Amino acid sequence: AAMIAAAEGQGTRGIRDRAILALGLAAALRRSELVALEWRDVELVDQGLKLTLRHSKTDQEGEGQVIAVPSGKVLRPVERLKAWLAVRGGGPGPLFYQIDPQGRLTAKPMSDRSIARLIQKYAGLVGLDPETVGGHSLRAGFLTEASRAGATIAKMQEVSRHRKVEVLLGYVRSAELFDDHAGGAFL
Repeated sequence: AAMIAAAEGQGTRGIRDRAILALGLAAALRRSELVALEWRDVELVDQGLKLTLRHSKTDQEGEGQVIAVPSGKVLRPVERLKAWLAVRGGGPGPLFYQIDPQGRLTAKPMSDRSIARLIQKYAGLVGLDPETVGGHSLRAGFLTEASRAGATIAKMQEVSRHRKVEVLLGYVRSAELFDDHAGGAFL
């Protein structure tokens, strides 16, 4: 939330960056998935949006997966994406375009590395060590916070699309490291 708030202003870059941060977290996206999204992959519905991932690390065959993204009350990913779409405009092409130094949209899609730099930039602005975060931090952040909030493994897996529960459990263990610690009552 602090990183999203750090993307201040109503300029093109701030609007885009808030949408990237909120959507990337809300859908537990990899940076490669964020930059592969196209305008046609977003379907606004009453409860939020349906996001179609046409290809991902765990879907090499390109069968596609649909992720539900609730509107949200805190990070408001759908509202932030709608604001970006108003700037971006409709029509085919990448969901997230590069922005030139003057703040103008280009016709070029963002790169996965630019997503990592964007995340590191806002992490630094809110006092986090940029070296400890990167493109995977939105995905890891979703899983960590979902675990802390008491989400079931099945519901987390539905969003993260992990094929192996053991991989997902790596995130859960780190989030719950001190919860119900065996020595918590006597140490």
